[in-house]
Amino acid sequence: MENKTRYHLAKHYVENPLPFGNIHLLQLGRRYCEPTEIISPHPHLNWFELTIVTKGSGSIITNGEETVVKAGDVYLSFPCDIHEIKADQDVRLEYDFFSFYCTDKTLAKDLKNITRNYRGGDKRIFQDSKISQLIEYAISEFISQEQPHFQTALSDIFQLIIVYLIRDFNNIHQNTTTVSEPEVLCFQLMNYIDTHIYTIKKLEELAPKFNYSYGYLSGLFQRTTGKTLSEYLKHRKMETGKALILEKKKSISEIAEMLGYNLYSFSKAFKNTYGISPKIMQKNTL
Repeated sequence: MENKTRYHLAKHYVENPLPFGNIHLLQLGRRYCEPTEIISPHPHLNWFELTIVTKGSGSIITNGEETVVKAGDVYLSFPCDIHEIKADQDVRLEYDFFSFYCTDKTLAKDLKNITRNYRGGDKRIFQDSKISQLIEYAISEFISQEQPHFQTALSDIFQLIIVYLIRDFNNIHQNTTTVSEPEVLCFQLMNYIDTHIYTIKKLEELAPKFNYSYGYLSGLFQRTTGKTLSEYLKHRKMETGKALILEKKKSISEIAEMLGYNLYSFSKAFKNTYGISPKIMQKNTL
């Protein structure tokens, strides 16, 4: 079986995820990166993704934050994340992955709490042999779809994976230092911006959403993170734009419009951020 395989990744997978009970599958598979190879930055929309490192070592870079990973590590990516994966210089990185969203109200609520409380890369990484083994079972089951009760088996496996995932975060972090209220509020602000990156018009709309004045939120965010809300919003828009450019599925004009820019202002902001125009970056992408 070829390692570098995605068992469910049709061109229309985002619009047509496969339902297995309350779990909706977007991607499931096994891939590898050769030494120094990079899986280019790519955006997630409304789904979570588990990356399970099976061999080797490397890094997962999420929203600009790099986390070192090795065999046995499990890493959780959140909705609206932009991430890339790269292998170390002298070893191949092999990993399994599982992308999903969940419509079970209780599980979805617990997953949402994870996104609010554990945004840092070092807080998203853990080890769980049960999850690793269940992903292996899921891949094997998905390959042999003609087996009786295929749908039921995968529904049960996927639900167990998510239950173990939620338990892991509860158990791993229950004895860690309590996050301060300002930090929690800042995480919530970042999560709101991340999940509304295509629809947010003005940052002032945060005020009624969080029941604070915009001035208070802006000052708190800058004191806590060292960045202004405007800087964070621009940073996330540029990251999203870069990931979409590297995907080469949309024109520069379409990407600019999606992110609330005209073509000129987007190109200027992009070049100021990355030192290269979006057109040249897209042209140079293999």
